[in-house]
Amino acid sequence: MTAETTLGESVRPALASDGDDVRLFAQSDNDDSDSDAASAETSSHYSSVSEDSVPPIQAYGHTYYGDGRFFSPNDASEARRLRLQHELFKLCLEGQLAASRLPLAALSQADDDDGALPPFHVLDAGTGSGLWAREAAAAWPRADVLAVDVTSALLPSVETPVPRNLTFEVADLAGEWPPRLYDFVHMRNLVGGGVRDWRALLREAYAHLKPGGYLEFTEVRPRFFDGEGGEEEEKEKTGAVETGEIGAACREYEATFADMCARVGLDFDPLPRVPGWLTEVGAAGVRERVDWLPVSGSWGGDVVSRRKGELLGEMIDGCLENWTMMLFGVCGWAEEDTRALLERVKAEVRDPKLRAYAKVTFITARKPDVEDDA
Repeated sequence: MTAETTLGESVRPALASDGDDVRLFAQSDNDDSDSDAASAETSSHYSSVSEDSVPPIQAYGHTYYGDGRFFSPNDASEARRLRLQHELFKLCLEGQLAASRLPLAALSQADDDDGALPPFHVLDAGTGSGLWAREAAAAWPRADVLAVDVTSALLPSVETPVPRNLTFEVADLAGEWPPRLYDFVHMRNLVGGGVRDWRALLREAYAHLKPGGYLEFTEVRPRFFDGEGGEEEEKEKTGAVETGEIGAACREYEATFADMCARVGLDFDPLPRVPGWLTEVGAAGVRERVDWLPVSGSWGGDVVSRRKGELLGEMIDGCLENWTMMLFGVCGWAEEDTRALLERVKAEVRDPKLRAYAKVTFITARKPDVEDDA
């Protein structure tokens, strides 16, 4: 159930030795190893050390990145949530890995021996566990995929087989990026607390696109929807025909969550402003693709919709606390009060009489070609 509305090259980083410090992104622009990129698997590539530079924080039965910025954990429960989310997003995209109109036929071609096909540089910004990056590298042999995250906690081990054209990097995206250009910058699920200035992040990402390059930004909005009022037309475009009903606990959670984010100065719902920010920096063809999801697998218009609801329901039932415990605790809530509210929310999500929706939004844009500006 989707709706869409229009609104200097470098190469794979060299591998680091055990004693190297963490480096940001590509180390060298002179390595000619791109021609080796292929879908055959090898041990995981790391261009920087794979251990976090700060000790982790242990709280609420979870492990968090040690600098205190992040309100979502980086442990096994988060890895599970990311697996569920990855399957959900692929269902929303009808099996595709991206909503952007990429040159998929060309990307699926492996490079020939003389290197006649230029590499297609992909940055997976905030890769998490690297699931998307691994599938993208395998599906697109011509791509040179660099997957970056501030923490190595969920990344594959060095011994894990991955496509040869994939490299992992431990680096912080919140600051200034090194001078490397990409054909595609892919960003999703970045709302865990590490980004405090979304406009600056998008400006940085756009600045590092090649002319003609693609940018994609995806999030699940942290709200419950009933599909009425001004959103009725959008919902109907996606094929979501039933009227939703939001329970009292879900409404309380949503309002409290928004209040907590405001207290700590965190924008957990940047999506409504992203198209404007992209237009502001000069992006062309800014589009939004919206998918309305039943917040449960017990109802929905068809098998695919119900499967989306099942995945979202699993994410809420098993992983809602990942977005909640640290944030509410920092704002003064007692752990038992937070968990009590979460249990009420999960009970409403399981109740087939209360049929709330959630929304996944894929925002895509391009940097104009040089000839377009002529």
